[in-house]
Amino acid sequence: MDERRVIRSATCNGRPIDYAMSLEQIPLRTADGTQVGTLSAFSYVAETDAENRRRRPVLFLTNGGPGAASSYLHLSGIGPFRAKIPTDLESGVRAPYGIEESPSSLLDAADLVFIDAPGTGFGTVTEGADLAPFFSMEGDAEAFARALTEWVGRHRRWDSPKYFLGESYGTHRAAFLASSTHGMSTVPLDGIALLGQAVNIQETAERPGNVPGALANVPYKAAVAWYHGAGSREHATVEDAIHAALDYAWGDLATAMLQGTSLPGAELQAVAARLSGMIGIPAEELVRSRLWISKTDFRKRLLRDRGLEVGVNDSRYTSPATDPGFGELGLDAAGTHLSPRYTAAFAQLFEELFDDTPGVPYLVHDADAARKWEWADQGGALFMSMGKPSPFHTYPYPARLSRWMKQMPTGRLFIGTGIYDSLTTIGSADHLLRQWDLPRERVVSHWYDGGHMMYSERDTIVKLNADLRDFVTGGHE
Repeated sequence: MDERRVIRSATCNGRPIDYAMSLEQIPLRTADGTQVGTLSAFSYVAETDAENRRRRPVLFLTNGGPGAASSYLHLSGIGPFRAKIPTDLESGVRAPYGIEESPSSLLDAADLVFIDAPGTGFGTVTEGADLAPFFSMEGDAEAFARALTEWVGRHRRWDSPKYFLGESYGTHRAAFLASSTHGMSTVPLDGIALLGQAVNIQETAERPGNVPGALANVPYKAAVAWYHGAGSREHATVEDAIHAALDYAWGDLATAMLQGTSLPGAELQAVAARLSGMIGIPAEELVRSRLWISKTDFRKRLLRDRGLEVGVNDSRYTSPATDPGFGELGLDAAGTHLSPRYTAAFAQLFEELFDDTPGVPYLVHDADAARKWEWADQGGALFMSMGKPSPFHTYPYPARLSRWMKQMPTGRLFIGTGIYDSLTTIGSADHLLRQWDLPRERVVSHWYDGGHMMYSERDTIVKLNADLRDFVTGGHE
């Protein structure tokens, strides 16, 4: 794919701005420097003089997966454009689709670089090359560290403040990248932003017996129950419902669940009744399951009496319940509403801005990467490991962030979480801040009215951009 560049004008945050939008190919290199392909990157850079450009922050952004391109963030409205998403959550996915300008875009405050993961986007692979070394926590982060350094050198931005924003799996990438960018030949980062953070997923996953995981996800369930009128109805706002659920989860509910089968029957009944009122699942069902209900079961059972199940990525969305007895496969109500709109919008963005069609497909997701991903972390090498995977091994991903914040005494961390996101929940973000050594004076954490892609909500992207603007300009204005 040939590189493309156009000059455009926009009004961002009330300020007129001329900018260059470029599609670039950045070398994809192995640890020894051998180029085995390219990463595609879309850059939005303000047209200004050299001194102003030197002072402007650069924000690099990636989505997750593993193996996902950056198209969702690209059309989030953080940049000058966003996918047109209906405000009516019941509108369905029918056309028209399209893009629209984002008047709250962050471009007034920072230059933006959206980078696609290896094997996705318009990236290329050298004939005979193997991408497997990049399908790992450390290999992926090292490739991105070299790509950021390449972009900085190409654009002469060594003195600009530099930030990295990762979403979903991209938050793992951000944590590992934070350490990788302190190598001998890479650029350091001034700040890390996590949207839909999953860095502590090994601690908060709802696998059997993992009590912290069960507790961390109660606030999400209370918020969704409040939204659908099925629970937490004594609270005037969803934020009040969340705070009450956090207090209960880390207090009385934790005490009860940690007792397991030793919890007396009368206490089990009382806890089940209180939890039922909070998350909308009948108390007798909670008694039978000893207070355990996974997020998957919760989504299917919350609105069962209405014949509905709620969405995975954004549990405000609903769809008719599937019938596995007739072989119906599960679906995500939010995904079926949102994903096609972002796919269509990205194709329209390219055609409208470059007055052209790409000629080659833009790969949104590389399923091969997800299947082959290596989750091991050398940070766990001090723990006993027998076989792969080992039940004795540990995956201390958050330690990458705490280490980076110690190495970079001015480095700052931003955490943004969608209230109705079942994948990376508000309770998990709260758990991260409670359990890991992250200097709170350099951390900001926000909840947003939306799901995993909280920016799909028109009002929410305005708030998110305002918060990110404060973050990337802090200390540099």
